[in-house]
Parts: sequence; structure tokens; C-alpha cells
Amino acid sequence: MADQRTATEKKLWDSIGPPLYYCADCMKAVSVTPVEGGEPIIKRPCGEQCQQQIIAPRKAICVGHGGASLMTKAQIGWMRLLSLLTRRTVI
Repeated sequence: MADQRTATEKKLWDSIGPPLYYCADCMKAVSVTPVEGGEPIIKRPCGEQCQQQIIAPRKAICVGHGGASLMTKAQIGWMRLLSLLTRRTVI
């Protein structure tokens, strides 16, 4: 199955990055809800057509005691604001 993203989804992908979870086949965002002690609930917009794996790209920010520069702190704050507005990660 080919890339099924809309033009808006492609633009968001290029500007702020991929969604938290997406289908490896059709590239559409996938909703994954964790269940404590069980299998997660997975909702695919492509339905049961795609049975490919789910990709979960991650960008980690290590926090600790140290002297991050003002520029680094500003970049981290900007990334957190974007992720909060787009709901592409949990803060």
C-alpha cells in the first residue's frame, strides 16, 4: 500500500516531524492507548487493511544537573511547546 497521507499531514511531517506512532505501510498516524498489565489498544485509520508494524520514532531529552546554555534551554522549550500544541507526544 502506498503513502496515504494528506498534503497537510505531509507538510506537518516535514516541518515538525512524524507523529508519535504511525503505520509503516500507509504512513498514517496510529492511536495507541496503553493498558496496564495487558496489550495496548491500537486504532488504525487504515483499518484492518494494513497489518504492518507500527513505527514509534522518539527524540529523547536528558535532564539532569548541568549547565545547559540559554540557547539549548530555548530550543527545548520550543520543542515542548510544539509537542504540546500538536499533541504528538506526552509531556
